[in-house]
Amino acid sequence: MAPSLESTPYPSETEPKLSALKQAKSSMQIDSRPQLEQSITDHGLTALWNVGRNVTLPEPRTKHIPAVWRYKDTKAHLLKAGELVPAEEAERRALIMINPGPRKPPHTLDTILSAHQLLLPRERAICHRHTPFAVRFLIEGHNGFTAIAGKKMYMEPGDMIITPQWQWHDHGNDGEDNVIWLDGLNIPFFSLNPIDFLEEYKDTFGAITHESKVVTDEECAEMKFPWKVTRARLDATDSDHSIYEYRLPDGKQINSIIAAQAERILPNKATLPRQDTCNRIFQVHSGSGKTVVTAPRGGPTYELTWSHADCFVIPSWYKFTIHADQGEPAYLFTFSDLSLLENLGIYKANTEL
Repeated sequence: MAPSLESTPYPSETEPKLSALKQAKSSMQIDSRPQLEQSITDHGLTALWNVGRNVTLPEPRTKHIPAVWRYKDTKAHLLKAGELVPAEEAERRALIMINPGPRKPPHTLDTILSAHQLLLPRERAICHRHTPFAVRFLIEGHNGFTAIAGKKMYMEPGDMIITPQWQWHDHGNDGEDNVIWLDGLNIPFFSLNPIDFLEEYKDTFGAITHESKVVTDEECAEMKFPWKVTRARLDATDSDHSIYEYRLPDGKQINSIIAAQAERILPNKATLPRQDTCNRIFQVHSGSGKTVVTAPRGGPTYELTWSHADCFVIPSWYKFTIHADQGEPAYLFTFSDLSLLENLGIYKANTEL
């Protein structure tokens, strides 16, 4: 039987403290602060009093910066890759956009990446599945498709398809023209916590693609979001700036890490200023304009000009306003890590702009 608390002998409070201090002094032979800090480092430790002010700061401090990638540049390089790089060698013939701040592949921003991917006529990308979640937004081409868990979904420009986590999927182009789309994934998130997996279909089943059949939009409403529906929602209001949030049929966000939305800004109009903790990637569907971005803590101001199919990014806690040029409305697709921040209870927006 364990002894009772009353019967257990305890030394006085000062005895163990004095004993431990004497042992420490005798074993370390440290007589100065530099010696102390060197010993701390030698033992795989760090002194919080030397780094404490850098552990937590008054505001977010991402190393990523606002940036824009021109579609004419990504497309030109993709077409050249179509001549020189076989799809089976690249697995996915895509160009990842690397932020010019830290220049750390595969980071477009801290938690998410964007890429433009090319599929040549009659080409098929091999089947695999992975832990990261993906969104896909068609930029140009017809008869391109994504097949997920047996459902083959054709895409038109502006359509978005999501690839749920750990679902078998492959892509293809059944048409006679090139197909290019935006890929958005949360792969950089796993740089912080490397617990992601990838499995090739051929390693398990001996084939490079999985069996799938063409389905209607109604049969894949949990994965495909047609542009005609999205645009109708955006155009249902006459406000200068309208936003449509992509949601699953049950009303939930499309993923626990990534959220997506579409925006419309009328010609010669601008959005209200926004500043929040989201990392945001924008793909221009149509129109042209500029985004004025101000860094936190009195940092520099950026003016990102953009037009059809360009891609631009807004890092966390940068304040930004989007302006559409004259002539036609600007339609934008955007995805972010809003779901992650909300699920963790750490989303914050500046409501005093």
